[in-house]
Amino acid sequence: MARTATSGSLVLSPVSSAADLVDGIVDRIVDGALVDGDRLPSTRVLAEQTGLSRGTVVRAFDELAAAGFVDSRHGSGTLVSAGATQAARAGARTRKHDDAVPAPVVEQRRGRSSRDLRPGVPDADLVDRRAWRSAVRSAVTAGLAGLNPWEEPSPILRAALSEHLRRHRGIAAADPLLFDSSRSAVAALCAVFDARVFHVEDPGYRGAVLMAREHGLELRCHPVDPDGLDAARLGDESAIVFTTPAHQYPLGHRASVDRRVALVEWARRTGSLVIEDDYDGEFRYGVAPLPALVTLPGAADHVAYVGTSSKSMSPDLRVAWCLPPAALRRDVQRWLAVHRRGPSSLPADALGEFIGSGAMDRHLARAARVYSDRRSRLVAALARECPDVAVTGVEAGLHLCVLLPDHDDDAVVDDLAEAGWRTRSLSSQSSRFPVSGLVLNYARLGGRDAREFAAVLREVLSAGA
Repeated sequence: MARTATSGSLVLSPVSSAADLVDGIVDRIVDGALVDGDRLPSTRVLAEQTGLSRGTVVRAFDELAAAGFVDSRHGSGTLVSAGATQAARAGARTRKHDDAVPAPVVEQRRGRSSRDLRPGVPDADLVDRRAWRSAVRSAVTAGLAGLNPWEEPSPILRAALSEHLRRHRGIAAADPLLFDSSRSAVAALCAVFDARVFHVEDPGYRGAVLMAREHGLELRCHPVDPDGLDAARLGDESAIVFTTPAHQYPLGHRASVDRRVALVEWARRTGSLVIEDDYDGEFRYGVAPLPALVTLPGAADHVAYVGTSSKSMSPDLRVAWCLPPAALRRDVQRWLAVHRRGPSSLPADALGEFIGSGAMDRHLARAARVYSDRRSRLVAALARECPDVAVTGVEAGLHLCVLLPDHDDDAVVDDLAEAGWRTRSLSSQSSRFPVSGLVLNYARLGGRDAREFAAVLREVLSAGA
């Protein structure tokens, strides 16, 4: 039975905003006054205790839930999530925000259709346009810096990212190198690290596979394990390992703590490099944030952390970042200067202003709620229309997978296309261990789209049975 936190066990410093309340609750998790599974007081009780409005307390709870520190369950109240203590003590923090209500977003869909469920693209219409225009104006008003963007990339963005990564992913004192894409970051690491073998999960991210092949590395594929990449499979040779532990692409599994620790220990023992691609780690639904792999003891010398704005904001920004081990940093910088694969200064500066103003935190909190709702609608529709179909990857990110072991997934994709739905086959993401299924992006899924898609999928699967 969950223990209910009393006003005595939840002693908070004076609070005047939702941000203060969020920080106070996370601090109580860190010091042990709140532990995993504890039930928080109701929003009404906390409003009376703190003197805040009930709406402000609700916003604070939304913020904590979006970051994975608490889990609100109908009929059970709001509980501290399993794993929240570990994440908070590792330095993860929820998003910085204020009590200002962001300007309403005018729903005007552009770009991809809501019937295009191929993975990789978020809903850019969720970005607060007024806040983004303000960030762009600030970047433009500052004028041209006169810096070489490949040798001295956006100080504004690097400073903002450093604080963002500390709060969101528990990475202290981050000094990111900026790239035009995560694929370029992987290419740089493949080029500068002395290894001949490249380990990757299969199915997995095709961009990493292409970069490994482009640099003449020997590709070694490993079947996907629900607990994450198993270091015991990797042998004793120094190598590069590419992994997506927060939300395995594409099947969506989250690597267990034991597997994460074992992978770091293997890298230390063999002198290997692990590339941690945290491509959509901003979004989690009902699960606690696990610390980034690079924050584990001994990981900093062997793990290169890669992130991108492509899923949190939009791919057309063309901004990504990398935290290479210190021993590789100068070589990666030299590769960037030679190949000129950094982002353009204006969008980088604008993104830095957007993050630094707190607008990114508000955006992520709102987007997480919207994506969680769209995900839930798709999962419910699939369960209703296709009850025998297994679904994976629903705890995080912007996509899920539907497993179709008894079907030709490429044929299913073609049949869905004829019905007006664009999807991606799961087998197309494999090099050696194909799995039949669909990779479905729900980021732009409209209100009725989930029901309609699930009904069409049921018809397609029935026709092909």
